[in-house]
Amino acid sequence: MLTTFECAGHPRDMGLAQGAALRDALRSESERLGLPLHRSRMPSLRPLAIGAVRGVGAGREMFRHFAHLAERLEGVAKSADLPLDTVLELHLRIREGGERGGLLARRAVVRASAEEGSASGKCWCLERTLPVAAEGEAGWVLRESRPQVGYRSVEVTLPWLVSSVAGVNEAGLAVVAAPLLWGAPGREGNPTSLLLVQECLQRFPDLEGALDWCRKRPVEGEQSLVLADANGDLATVAFSGRDCRVLPGDGELQLEGGEPFAQSGETSEDQILVDPVGRRLHARFDGLDVDVEVD
Repeated sequence: MLTTFECAGHPRDMGLAQGAALRDALRSESERLGLPLHRSRMPSLRPLAIGAVRGVGAGREMFRHFAHLAERLEGVAKSADLPLDTVLELHLRIREGGERGGLLARRAVVRASAEEGSASGKCWCLERTLPVAAEGEAGWVLRESRPQVGYRSVEVTLPWLVSSVAGVNEAGLAVVAAPLLWGAPGREGNPTSLLLVQECLQRFPDLEGALDWCRKRPVEGEQSLVLADANGDLATVAFSGRDCRVLPGDGELQLEGGEPFAQSGETSEDQILVDPVGRRLHARFDGLDVDVEVD
């Protein structure tokens, strides 16, 4: 069954809404991965100053350079009654890709194609397959974001993830992330490039600003993001470690990668289709078709 929810307001409010809507899934996923479940009742600055998760490396850099998403993360942790470091660790472990990347690193296909009936070839449609979650693993959810400041959007994400894997905003900017491939183990370095999906959707109406933002943000990973807008522009942002390359799109493309995974009894993948001109996201989950427009 597909879970849908809405989060609105300031970043912390949006996180509180996500944590409240998906509390059981968040706690179940944290327990499955062996992460702490008990939230401290004693406020302390120690974890932020010298803590092993927030005080160093990628965790510290996420709080420094992605303040809105960090506030969302705090809200998620509070509503789910989980330690903040547990929810942050969920975002840090995926940088390594492979098994630790979970669904975000599993094999998927991303396509950009001209919509049927578009003589100019400038109306792009972005597609992504969604691997099916393993038994007990947190699966995909559909989120509507209505920030107090920024653009409204609809996205496909995971219960604990403050960013998303695909979405479209009210201005007609669409972003789809390919699977996370591999990265450096541990907590050193920069946050995952996946954070830029939500950053672009909230901040920018078209490719120009979004691509400039992607070039300048301190992220790392082995991943590609495909972006398209209602003006008919298309580009791929390819990250390799801390290097970022922007590849303008002048034709249809297909990207395929990620870790193979075969679950017993699995017969098909879920799929999403993002239409920047129509400001629409179409999703197929377990044979159920869902259409959502950003109003």
